[in-house]
Amino acid sequence: MIGGIILAAGSSRRFGDDKRKSTMPSGQAMLEESIHKAISALDKVVVVLRFGDREYAKELEASIDNSNVSFLCAPDSAQGMAHSLANAIHQVKEWEAAIVFLGDMPFVQAETIDSIMGEYQFRKGNSPIVLPTKEGERGHPVLFCQDYFDEIQALRGDRGARVVVDAHPDNVFTIEVLDPGVIRDIDTPADLGG
Repeated sequence: MIGGIILAAGSSRRFGDDKRKSTMPSGQAMLEESIHKAISALDKVVVVLRFGDREYAKELEASIDNSNVSFLCAPDSAQGMAHSLANAIHQVKEWEAAIVFLGDMPFVQAETIDSIMGEYQFRKGNSPIVLPTKEGERGHPVLFCQDYFDEIQALRGDRGARVVVDAHPDNVFTIEVLDPGVIRDIDTPADLGG
């Protein structure tokens, strides 16, 4: 099975408030929109929240209301993105591959997720890492086949899984997409516009 991991355990320092709860042009909260995009294309999604986010996890569970979406309050979230991702990978070791999303990138289109999975199926024998590019710029989400789960689980610090991508250049397969959502994140309230 190919599932999704949405990293949403950051502190939103540049945003000034909890950007995960900010309202998008669609009327949905930013993180909820990101979750809906991921689950529209995948069978299972794990949403990684901050360690102290139990109440927020309950709120999301009630509003998303989908048994294929689970919430993990990452015990190591305060130590950086890599720790949150490592906590999540530990939960999904049986998956064939994981697509890693950033919670503040809600503009990614479902078609892009489908394209990433299609490339994975095509490259399956090559231990692929699949990532989208827009006009040559690398973006998210990034798919990692199970071969990299142990490496991801050993990650530390705040660099996410870029270290794993950089360590395996021969296994990285890029797909050029028209979707600007793969390189568009939300750092300030001005970025919320449609």
